[in-house]
Amino acid sequence: MKISEYTDSYRQPILDLWARALPLDAVSQDVFEARVLLDENFDPTTAVIALVNNVPVGFIFGAHAKRMPLGDADPNGTRSWITLLAVDPSVSMSEVGGALIEHVENKFKALGKTECYVSTYPPGYFTPGIDRNNCKPLLDLFLTKQYSEVKQALSMDSSIVLFTLSEKVLQKERELKGEGIEFRVYQRTDLVQFMAFLEKSMPTDWVRVERANLKKLGTGGFTPEQITIVTHGEKIIGYCQFEGSHFGPFGVSDEYQGRGIGTVLLARTLDRMRTCGYHDAWVMWTDDLAAKVYAKFGFKETRRFSILQKQL
Repeated sequence: MKISEYTDSYRQPILDLWARALPLDAVSQDVFEARVLLDENFDPTTAVIALVNNVPVGFIFGAHAKRMPLGDADPNGTRSWITLLAVDPSVSMSEVGGALIEHVENKFKALGKTECYVSTYPPGYFTPGIDRNNCKPLLDLFLTKQYSEVKQALSMDSSIVLFTLSEKVLQKERELKGEGIEFRVYQRTDLVQFMAFLEKSMPTDWVRVERANLKKLGTGGFTPEQITIVTHGEKIIGYCQFEGSHFGPFGVSDEYQGRGIGTVLLARTLDRMRTCGYHDAWVMWTDDLAAKVYAKFGFKETRRFSILQKQL
C-alpha cells in the first residue's frame, strides 16, 4: 500500500469507493467539486488516497485554513479537520484507515496545527461527526487513535405537508408584538443592518453562508422570502432561513433568548416552507437542547453523530 496526494485521475474511483464505504453519505460529482475541490482552503497534500496496485482502497480529506481564515472556528489558526475518511469494506479498516489518519496528522503537525476535529470544518463538512449507529467501526478506529468525543450532534426531519400555525404560537406572536417584537420577511433594504446583526451575534460561518445567499438575490438563485427576520422596533434581533427543504440556520440575539421568540420564528419559517410547496423539512445539525424545540413541531431524530477532537 502507498499513500498518494489527490489527483483528478482518481476522481471516479474515489466516488465509487465512497458509495461502498459510506452509502448514507455518498455524493455526486457536483457536490464533490463544490464541497472539496472548489473549497478555498482545498489542499491536495492533506487530501490523500491509499492505493494498492494503483487502485484506491481508502481516502481521507483533511482541511485547514490555507487561504481563507475561519474566524471564531479557528481563532488562533491552530486547528485542523478531518472531514471524511472512507475505507473500502474489502480491506482492513484499522490498517488502511489508521495509516491515512497518521499521514494527515503528520501533515497537520508540520503546518503547526495543534488540534484536529472530526468533522466540523465549517465551509465543507458532510456530516457533523461520525454516525454513532451506522459507522461504528469508523468511530471505534478514531477512538483507538486517541480522539475523544467532545459533543454529540443530531440530524432531524419532519413532514410539514399538514403543518399549520397553532393557536398557542399565534398567541405568543401577539404577546411579543405587544412588546414591540415582530416577525416579517427580509427586505432588500435590511441588508446593512442584517449583516451587522449577523456579525455581532452569530458564528462566523453563518455570516459567510448568508453573505453568499444574499449575493444570489440579484440572479434569482435566492429570494427574500427564504429569510424571516425578527425586529424589536428598528433593531434586528433574530432570523431564520431555508434552502429548499433544508431548515436553518436560525438564531436569536442572546439578550432576547428565553422569551419564545425562537419558537415563533421556527413556526413561521416552517409555515412559509409549506406554502412554497415543500412537504418536508430537515436540519443537519442540532443539539439535544434545541431538539426539544424542534420536537414540538414534529421533528424526529434521524441520525446521531459524535464530534471528535484530538490534541496533536
